[in-house]
Amino acid sequence: MHVNLRVDRLEEAARFYQEVMGLPSIERRDTAGRGAWFRLGDSELHLAEDAAPQPRSQRHFAVEVADLAEARRSLGKAHIEIEKEDVGRFWMRDPSGNRIEVVQAR
Repeated sequence: MHVNLRVDRLEEAARFYQEVMGLPSIERRDTAGRGAWFRLGDSELHLAEDAAPQPRSQRHFAVEVADLAEARRSLGKAHIEIEKEDVGRFWMRDPSGNRIEVVQAR
């Protein structure tokens, strides 16, 4: 299983997912176009470069973290804006505007 996101600046988005989100990169298999793939738990996150502007949407994927407060602090140090907070979760956006929900693991 995988999640595929369209990004407008591949290098910036790949740095975000690797350095800020801490996802390990994985090899792309026989795929056309520019992109990058990452391990996301038991799944994969695929980035596909697309320069067309994307509408801001509430659609999102979620990641589970062991320590929500630590994740918030770490993202703050990286100057990532928290868009919305709720009990046990918050939402943010990647450099291309894709929405990400960060959830406290149970």
